[in-house]
Amino acid sequence: MYSQQYKKTSNISIQTTLNDFLNRANYDIIHQLPYNNNPQALAAKVRIGKRFQRLTGMNLMKRNVKQEAQRLQLHNQYLINLATNKIWNLKTTRSQRQQFVNLANNANNINHNMMRHNETLNRIAQINVPQVTNNQFGDNFFNGTNFNNDSNNQDIQSLILPAGSLRNFESF
Repeated sequence: MYSQQYKKTSNISIQTTLNDFLNRANYDIIHQLPYNNNPQALAAKVRIGKRFQRLTGMNLMKRNVKQEAQRLQLHNQYLINLATNKIWNLKTTRSQRQQFVNLANNANNINHNMMRHNETLNRIAQINVPQVTNNQFGDNFFNGTNFNNDSNNQDIQSLILPAGSLRNFESF
């Protein structure tokens, strides 16, 4: 009996607090697109190492709702989630929702393309199979130059120093 009464009281206070927040909230702030609608800035913000957070339009709005909740000194995450759902579904126009969705999709695409590009570079860097060619230029081009190979009949100084300076260098 006590738990049922507590749930009723709790539900009433949650509903009252939610309605109070919805009445006091500044919807101009909540409907403002983050990062001035700049998908590059948003993509950079959510990128974490090699992973990135997948964004949705509602997630972006939820960030604004959280900021507004902090301004109004509401810190209950459950109420913030309820408020976000109500605002998204009842107090946001289709056009406003689409703007949030478009910004989230553009930022996700930027991060996805960057992740794919980084994967390609990592795969290229992992190639360790030497390329066999019929000439030394091709070998050096594809496999890199080996300066420690004695078969080149040249030492590193002769490759770096100007011609004739090796004799002057050895006299010191």
